[in-house]
Amino acid sequence: MDRRSHFTLALCVLLHAFTHAYGVILVPLYLLMTADLHLGGVKAVALIVTAYGVVYNACSFAAGTMADRFDRRVLLGIGLIGNAAAIMCMGLTRDYPLLLLLGVLAGLFGTLFHPSANALVCAHYPKNPGMAIGLLGMGSGLGFFAGPQFAGWRAQHSNWQRPCIELGLAGLVLGTLFIFIAKEAGEHRRGSGPKLGSRLSRLVVMLSAILGWRDFAGVATMSLASIYLQRACGRTVQEAGLILGLMMLLGMIANPLGVFLTHGRRRLPALSAVCVAGGISLASTPFFPAAWVLVPLCAAQTLQLGSYAISDAATLERVTPAVRGRVVGVFLTFAGTLAALSPWCMGFWTDRLGPVASRQSGYVWPFATLGLMMLVAAFAPLVIRKFGEPSGVRPITVAEEIMPETMEGLV
Repeated sequence: MDRRSHFTLALCVLLHAFTHAYGVILVPLYLLMTADLHLGGVKAVALIVTAYGVVYNACSFAAGTMADRFDRRVLLGIGLIGNAAAIMCMGLTRDYPLLLLLGVLAGLFGTLFHPSANALVCAHYPKNPGMAIGLLGMGSGLGFFAGPQFAGWRAQHSNWQRPCIELGLAGLVLGTLFIFIAKEAGEHRRGSGPKLGSRLSRLVVMLSAILGWRDFAGVATMSLASIYLQRACGRTVQEAGLILGLMMLLGMIANPLGVFLTHGRRRLPALSAVCVAGGISLASTPFFPAAWVLVPLCAAQTLQLGSYAISDAATLERVTPAVRGRVVGVFLTFAGTLAALSPWCMGFWTDRLGPVASRQSGYVWPFATLGLMMLVAAFAPLVIRKFGEPSGVRPITVAEEIMPETMEGLV
């Protein structure tokens, strides 16, 4: 057994956490930054997060092409270093145009993560790529938990810039260490490789058109919940950051557990069920008392994050290793770019609420709209089935999912 494969997977989980922490670090700081920078509304700060997300996703196909052709270990390290440096620089300026530019630069480096990491961990565990994806997904829950909580806590006791500086420095260290410690998979062939193919490209675009609404709802929920908690529920920035973090924390369990429990033919029906349940939980949020708001938000985001691991595993199990980076890249280019527009949309919508924004009832339609988007995503299995049957050395039963010999990396 090659223990460096396990170590590489663990490091990828940490990189995943930092990548998503950077993507949401400004979310609990919306109101503080709006006041401090004398901006016209929350939508101006949300535009920075949107710029990050749009570039992060729109450049994913180029990142996926690079992941299929070059050393993914180096790409991941460079991606985190550049992302961290841009976030750190946000903490060193109060110039709004420069903050917007830094958001673009952060997204440009951040785009390297998912195509490279998803392909790399699958390559290290060829007998069971689905479970490797599930374990990698733990990083999203950790990042979505730590980013808002750390940002809210540090901003409450200093200013909104401090968390950017400190979390950026930590990412610089981790990215540097990753390049020297992580391992590329032995089977990776650098070069042009096989073409993606028109049929596979069309299927990925079709899947993006459906799951993109789930992605929009998931990203939008972070921004909407932050504004809702502070304006309608009277929470401080620290309390909002804590709640935003906690509602994502169970994603650390939901990702690997979702893949573990949905092996074989269970994967696709489970994806539909999770999307429906997540949509219902999300739409119910404004009807809960302010003291219990964490319950529907936590349920919705746990289900939403779990659906990512299930859909990623179901898709990547059905495509050949040589094109996995580009498959992830095409998907994120369309679905991710749509989702990246959501922070600005939520900022614009809540700015338009006016005095109603201070009442819970004013948020019924925003949350209901996001819930309906999750229901649309429940039709994704109809497309995933067209990818074909899951590939692998042999069928793997649920009892074998966590056995050491099943998770053995390539020598």
